[in-house]
Amino acid sequence: MSTRGDFLDRVRRTRPEVLAANYLAADTIAAFPDANSYANYRQRVSNTISDCETVTIAGTGNWRYSLNPKKDFREFHAGSDIDLCVISAYQFSSLWEELRRAHRDKFYLLPYEDRQRLRRNGENVYSGFISPEWLPDSASATRFSYKKKLNFLSDASVSYRTVKVLFFKNTIEAIDYYARGFIIAQRTLS
Repeated sequence: MSTRGDFLDRVRRTRPEVLAANYLAADTIAAFPDANSYANYRQRVSNTISDCETVTIAGTGNWRYSLNPKKDFREFHAGSDIDLCVISAYQFSSLWEELRRAHRDKFYLLPYEDRQRLRRNGENVYSGFISPEWLPDSASATRFSYKKKLNFLSDASVSYRTVKVLFFKNTIEAIDYYARGFIIAQRTLS
């Protein structure tokens, strides 16, 4: 693994979309001691969540250092989350349809803040990604099912860290999303 200085130098000199693509395709990442452990975990995710085309870990669990300017490139640590990046056109479409159904059925019954959040998440869907956490009904069977799956994936292999998931329509959208973090990091370093 590289040092913080090596990482920051790589961020400064490499195009954001190249950084995102390379990290998402990596076989070894910060969250796992070796490629085999990481491959086994990714297979477990694929066995737990149906219709996965590609499973990777993103964020500090992958590239080791936070890109959030407020976190000052903090290193992956015991309190860090595991951010799953799942490419699945099927899961993306299914969740999008459920989010649309919630919008059609309940939009005007929601408090103002929830309506604003639903609108913002619609913009995220336009950008090619979605999360089951965005379903406005906390009692949703779909949302509950994903929570159970993510709790199951929060095991000893990830030191019982909280596991979160974003579903992407395709690889292009995943690279675009994570490149945004590298763009922000480059601006911070300028």
